[in-house]
Amino acid sequence: MKTLNFLNKIISRAEELLCGLALSLATTFAFIEVILRRGFGSSLGFTQEAVNYLLIFVGLIGASIGVREKVHLGVDLLVKQFSPNLQKGMILFMYSLNILFCLVVAILGYQHIGILAQFGNVSPEMEIPMYIPKGIVAIAFTLMTFRYLQELIKAIKTPTEQLLAEQQEGGAH
Repeated sequence: MKTLNFLNKIISRAEELLCGLALSLATTFAFIEVILRRGFGSSLGFTQEAVNYLLIFVGLIGASIGVREKVHLGVDLLVKQFSPNLQKGMILFMYSLNILFCLVVAILGYQHIGILAQFGNVSPEMEIPMYIPKGIVAIAFTLMTFRYLQELIKAIKTPTEQLLAEQQEGGAH
């Protein structure tokens, strides 16, 4: 259990640091590009592509953070119409579906990385291998799978009344 908590803290910290760094880099690149284009009539050339990849990175890793912080969006109007035990069962089922979806996308992402690596495609401006920027899909969905699995385990261990109260307090879930 201590190992999992330690792993969770490391992953959480890495997610936050990487998102902060990527967002800072994207903002800096965009600012520099605007100054160069407006002030000097020139361009670095690679910044638009870099900013695009960095913002996609932030959005996908941010989705994992959103799962961790329970700020993902859900509709529970129908769920509230059932008995507490059935509500808990539906919550567990939805977590399971989320895990399955994220796992499938992660696996497909890793397969896609393998294909891109074989073909040797590079990005148009930065000329980096395409499996590097596209690899974020596999990594982000692996992280989301991990986060949903954590939520599922926590929900299984939590008594029904407490789980439903937590779901109610969470608002958007």
